Amino acid sequence: MKSLSRGAAYLLSLGAACAVIPQVAAMSSAPAPELKEHYTGPASGLAQGCFVLQSPASGLFVQYEPNSGITDGKPAYSVSAESEALASRFYLKPSRQDHFLFRDTDGRYLSGGSASAIRAVDKAEDRSEWSVTSADSGFEFRNAASHLQLAHHMDNGDFYYTGALDLLRYDRETRLNFVAADGCAEFPEVTLNSQGNMEALRGEVSEPVRGYIDAHAHITSYEFMGGKFMAGEPFNRFGVEEALKDSKELHGKDGALDIIGNLYTFDDISHRYDTRGWPDFPWWPNHQQMSHMGYYYKWMERAYQSGLRIIVTNLVENEVLCWAQSNINPASWINPNSCNVMDSIRLQAQRLRELEEYIDAQAGGPGKGFFHVVTSPQEARETIAAGRLAVVMGIEASETFNCGLNDYCTRETIETLLQEVYDLGVRSLYPTHKFDNQLAGSVVEGGFINVGELLSTGRFFETEECDDETTGRHMTDGFPLIGDIDGIREILDAVHLNPEYDESIGHCNQHGLSPLGSYLVNRMIDLKMMVELDHMSNHTATAVMDIAEARGYSGVLSTHSWMLKGKDGAVHYNTQRLIEAGGFTAPYNSDANDMQHRVGRYLDLVELTPYWRGVGIGTDMSGLGGQPGPRSDATERPLEYPFVSEFGIRFDRQTSGNRVFDLNTDGIAHYGLLPDFIEDLRQRAPARTYEAVMNSAEAYLQTWERTYQAGVTDHYEPAGLDYSL
Repeated sequence: MKSLSRGAAYLLSLGAACAVIPQVAAMSSAPAPELKEHYTGPASGLAQGCFVLQSPASGLFVQYEPNSGITDGKPAYSVSAESEALASRFYLKPSRQDHFLFRDTDGRYLSGGSASAIRAVDKAEDRSEWSVTSADSGFEFRNAASHLQLAHHMDNGDFYYTGALDLLRYDRETRLNFVAADGCAEFPEVTLNSQGNMEALRGEVSEPVRGYIDAHAHITSYEFMGGKFMAGEPFNRFGVEEALKDSKELHGKDGALDIIGNLYTFDDISHRYDTRGWPDFPWWPNHQQMSHMGYYYKWMERAYQSGLRIIVTNLVENEVLCWAQSNINPASWINPNSCNVMDSIRLQAQRLRELEEYIDAQAGGPGKGFFHVVTSPQEARETIAAGRLAVVMGIEASETFNCGLNDYCTRETIETLLQEVYDLGVRSLYPTHKFDNQLAGSVVEGGFINVGELLSTGRFFETEECDDETTGRHMTDGFPLIGDIDGIREILDAVHLNPEYDESIGHCNQHGLSPLGSYLVNRMIDLKMMVELDHMSNHTATAVMDIAEARGYSGVLSTHSWMLKGKDGAVHYNTQRLIEAGGFTAPYNSDANDMQHRVGRYLDLVELTPYWRGVGIGTDMSGLGGQPGPRSDATERPLEYPFVSEFGIRFDRQTSGNRVFDLNTDGIAHYGLLPDFIEDLRQRAPARTYEAVMNSAEAYLQTWERTYQAGVTDHYEPAGLDYSL
């Protein structure tokens, strides 16, 4: 058949459209259902609401179709219900700003199908996410995966995606009204198990902050080590069922592929566990494991409700561990993240902003959530006064700014990357972490970490005996972990891979701050960034404190007990210098009994200064750090539930799905147990310990503020810089 000309085709289409007009008119002559009072606010205000969907033109409602013809008999929805009673009820769960999942009372999702079909599916997927936009009359829907607009036929109510040919259609509608309803099934979610007036968490900008800081956290660590080590996420656009799902996809059956997690945590590569997550959580999260996410956003919200005012979350990466993970775990062979430190930091900074957007979306729009990334002490005070959690970004990496010993690292590259991370919002960082780099020497460790030092630098830790005021580390001869095995020992000796250490002395790193490291620290001071001293070798920490003192700078931190100790466990002289300079300290968190000592040893020194008497906590959760278990006397003297915090908030045992968590038996299994720990500290520890922790947010803010008060000072180059790195 000869094809029609464009003009002839147009005339035929126009004629067909005109033929439809009488049909539409005839349809409109039938009594239409009454238009119900409907929502007219911004799309963000639909969050967590229960609605039915009504056509503004026909008055018909959206209903479930178990055997829809348009989807070949598969379940779908159509605009065909003549009464509200027959309409499907949809719970609107935000997936991001102005994007939603539509879940009906039977747990089905409004979802895009193949081609133009719209389906009802049992599990949320990419095509279940919808962008919702307010229009002149009603709201318009666009599928987030296909970016196509949703419409329905006026003659039969079937949904479809609009296209270019729709420009000539008169029997379509692209808008729907949201009518508030009852009877929705709640979206699966972790519960807070808290009650009270949350306005009590607000304050005044001009008054000291009451509450505590977690000065060392790792919210985005699920993306480090190639994104293939840490199971679970703090949020997922499809909800908790996806965010905290069974970890077997990553860790294998019974956790058999969680090699680094099993070895690093339990010193047993054969360790096995039940990988199931939501809703049962038979094994994880728990206070020992290190390879499962502890920061689901609802757990963080519960912690915030207990008086958590500031959380410093460190963007973290370790190229050696990432390389190892990417080679030994088959799950890492498919679409892993980059192991490059800077690539990882950029990604994690992006994820943190996405988390803030997600939390805001749950609460109804920008600025309404409890979680806000801040970049100055003034912004932090304003955020806290508004009743929100102030989130500070830091960096903890062994190859900071790609300055591993085998990397190309210069003043110019440092300057460029330092400015980049500052613009990302980073305000504190570690010049060195687990391994030596071109900036500085780190605290030495044996075993697994010494193997990492070899892989990262090409040599084992080079040590010397510590000075008389420093407690060093015990180091053993031979290749760590396997150097004593007959046959292997001889091979390693032949290739000079069995290091020799004097096992009768305490070892410290020979290496200290390099000229490049000195440049970095001075530039951080110029930018009013705070310098983390944990993980530094004694020589490095000494040089950094020389710079800070010479420049009158308070922005020096020790936030999870990784500075060296003095003799017999005393506070080291470099930590004393840090406190006297107006810096901030927070010990690695422990149970309420032990924290009396951990907080007290710093508080004794803080009380000798003119500074605010606050000492924080550093959880290091999900950062290859375990958490405190139950108190040793928890059976005889348990924390009683429910309890009421000093802010008047009532907390019961935290429930996640089918699992109920109890501090007395679980310890701090996840971040949502921090309120229980804080109350236990309040009841069990001396008042000065609890008060120091509840004064810690203000103490941190004052340290941060003093960095701005230092003014502009000249760079200072300390004596004894290490030119061998």
